[in-house]
Amino acid sequence: NDFVQGLSGGQKRRLSIAIALLKKPSVIMLDEPTSGLDSAASVAIVGELRKLAKSENLIVIMTIHQPSTKVYNDFDQVMLMSKGRQAFMGKAASAHKYFESIGYPMMQMTNPADFLVDLVNADFTSEDSVISILDEWKLHTSKSKMSKDENLAVDSNDDEFHQLMKRKKSFFHELFVLFRRHAVLIVRDPFVYVGRIVALLIFCTIFALAYWSSREKVQAQAINFYYANAWTISLGSMFAVVAVFALNAEFKSVMREVKNGMIQPATYIMAKSILVLPVMLLFGVAALSLGVYAILGVKANYAVYMVMFAIGIFVFECIAEVLSVTFFNPLLGMLCFLSIWFSAFLFAGIFLPADDIPVVIRWIYYVLPLSHTLDAFSYHVFSGETWPSCIPDESAGAICIDFSQVPGEEPSTLILQELSKLVPLVSGEDNRMEAMGVLLGMALGYKLLYIAIVFIKCSQCTTLEEPVLNETETSVDHDVSRHS
Repeated sequence: NDFVQGLSGGQKRRLSIAIALLKKPSVIMLDEPTSGLDSAASVAIVGELRKLAKSENLIVIMTIHQPSTKVYNDFDQVMLMSKGRQAFMGKAASAHKYFESIGYPMMQMTNPADFLVDLVNADFTSEDSVISILDEWKLHTSKSKMSKDENLAVDSNDDEFHQLMKRKKSFFHELFVLFRRHAVLIVRDPFVYVGRIVALLIFCTIFALAYWSSREKVQAQAINFYYANAWTISLGSMFAVVAVFALNAEFKSVMREVKNGMIQPATYIMAKSILVLPVMLLFGVAALSLGVYAILGVKANYAVYMVMFAIGIFVFECIAEVLSVTFFNPLLGMLCFLSIWFSAFLFAGIFLPADDIPVVIRWIYYVLPLSHTLDAFSYHVFSGETWPSCIPDESAGAICIDFSQVPGEEPSTLILQELSKLVPLVSGEDNRMEAMGVLLGMALGYKLLYIAIVFIKCSQCTTLEEPVLNETETSVDHDVSRHS
């Protein structure tokens, strides 16, 4: 990726082949595995495939254009095609003999692959000559029986498929492998989680320093104290936009693995969901430890604040997951996420009370998570502080309450009630449990939507299924077996 040096072309080819071999298949099909490689790398890859075919009793089928002589000599059998028709099918070593027998001898010191391709390349050879070669092979195959040495017989009665399916590992083994793999990716790839932890630490510290005066905990600074914490919550949720881009690329890779029968969507979802939960807590540690508690001097319960922060971030993480699998282009998903986040921030109740929002769009206030998160944290941080009384005068700030005039009331509750005149969202009531319940319900809803989209898209992949032969196919297979 952008942070770690990538593999060379040859290394990528080897890696893709190694991934295909992880399932221990009986047959492996490769589409131009030597494309873009130099001659030495092509020879090395094909040579290694030949060794694997011999040692693992593996059938390797590949398409290839103009291989070198060394590469060509590694093939046991060759199928030459042009215009969608066969021009030859048989042993690689006997191809030139067949074409010599029909009037096309190969000159000495010629690459057999170049010789064969030149014969049937209609772009540089006369079309009449190409059609003549194709017709000649059709006539040749109709007159002769397929020999056992030159052709592969197909037996429809064998149980190769069932033996292949038995090789699949258990659900829990697959879950363990994916869990370990994605745990390593979280550590090695700084883009998705580690980078966000660092960004939260830096930016939340900067915002805390900007609101340095609010650490005095006097009523004149109550509004600044509120905004210092509100920006911490908002920044943490906005950074989830990064996950849309990263998870989109990851899901494309997962879909290829599902298509190849390597993993199940359920194990991927479960492994990712388990690993993300402790990361949300780490986000809370990064955002709160230095900026909120060390610099602003918040005295509210640290563990409770961290869990509340993690739940609020987790909802936006679930939204990012939904958008990452909804759109093929990650930029569209990121644009939608930013639109959702901005809407959540605008209609969170910081600037407008819910009752003043037009009815047709008032639902945004309730269905988006930021309003519930900010409502819960405001009571938590203010109730944990000791607020001194204030004597109203001309030099007093926007909030100034003489607590002696309202005996029996909690100072923090009085300040929150006064603050609600400036910030409509704020309430003097303890709604933390209710707000966290709503947020967890939202997270569950978005997570279920994400799971549904993943399963729908993975179901559209072509997966390995047991072949069902009709009577015509069965009779053809028996004919091939008899000819062999």
